[in-house]
Amino acid sequence: MTQPTTPFAGKVALITGGTDGIGRAAALRLARLGAYVLIVGRSAAKGQAAITALQGEPLPESPGDSEFLPGCIEYVQADLSLMRGVQALAETIRSRFERIDVLLHCAGVMRPRRTLTAEGLETVFAVQYVARVHLTELLLDRLTPDSRIINVSAGGTLPLRLDFENLNGEKWYNGVYALMHESVANDLALLRFIRTYPALRFYAYGPFYVKTALFAEMPWWFNLMTGTFGRLMATTPDDAAEDITALVRSDRPSGMVSRNLKPIRPNAYRADTARQDRLWNVTQALIERAVTGSS
Repeated sequence: MTQPTTPFAGKVALITGGTDGIGRAAALRLARLGAYVLIVGRSAAKGQAAITALQGEPLPESPGDSEFLPGCIEYVQADLSLMRGVQALAETIRSRFERIDVLLHCAGVMRPRRTLTAEGLETVFAVQYVARVHLTELLLDRLTPDSRIINVSAGGTLPLRLDFENLNGEKWYNGVYALMHESVANDLALLRFIRTYPALRFYAYGPFYVKTALFAEMPWWFNLMTGTFGRLMATTPDDAAEDITALVRSDRPSGMVSRNLKPIRPNAYRADTARQDRLWNVTQALIERAVTGSS
């Protein structure tokens, strides 16, 4: 019998969006490497169902990894569309853990029409960009040079510029554009984190198209189109999770990577520090208004 190896024994991994898709697949892999994994989601029923499934699910094509360690995956309920929910999550994590070794941002949503959260933020932008920035900054003092912070988005691969006048979908909205737009925002924010905290390891990971439930709320014709495209180009959550696990275990410097961990060099637009700082300031103002309810 192969002796189990647990290179992540004693380490803590926090995964947003860990009840489904890439986050769930990554949770299983990290748990089997010995990490204590916390998966974050909004639905308690879905969270508990994920825990039950994960406890009995084999790890695909990884016979050398350790056997599943019972109790090493825990569900934490949080609504990441609300910045108050992000703050409550951070307070819970901070009260229980002195160190976070892996912070993996996978939570995502896609909406066919513009919707606003109770705090006035456009939903896609709130979940997939603002919440990620806010949670990262709230947990900075729980991160060490050995920690890995990974943002699953487009990883610097989209030839799109940020429209500062339409961050919240104020001018116009399209579901696909909103998803791409927040990816550019994540790129700029990540590069600022790298610049501001050079001792920490930040990564933007862009797996390209992955077969997940992200498009569940989109119209039937959109799902038909992406399904057809997906048969040719899509990867699986397990493949993406394998990339993430390799990234967590690597010593590569902070930066952007795409599928199969191909390095992506930031273009001049993303590398502009003034633009990064402008977005940071706007983001902090949005968070402040969301939390305080000010106009």
